[in-house]
Amino acid sequence: MDQDRLTYTRNADSREATKIEFDVPADMTIQEYKTICIRMAHALGYNHNSISKTFKEDANDQPNIENQLKLLFD
Repeated sequence: MDQDRLTYTRNADSREATKIEFDVPADMTIQEYKTICIRMAHALGYNHNSISKTFKEDANDQPNIENQLKLLFD
């Protein structure tokens, strides 16, 4: 399977991570790409609330929790 690489490199002198890389499938969907971007933001230390606000899920993207719980417990 072909892989692509998503890389963040920090140019400043820092005691934090200077390079973060993700090897990702070349044929990933836009939803998978969004997930990788969220993981990258977490790896870079961004605040969870900031990430959640920036990468808001559409109502159509979220599973219906009530239906999921009903399937789980019925």
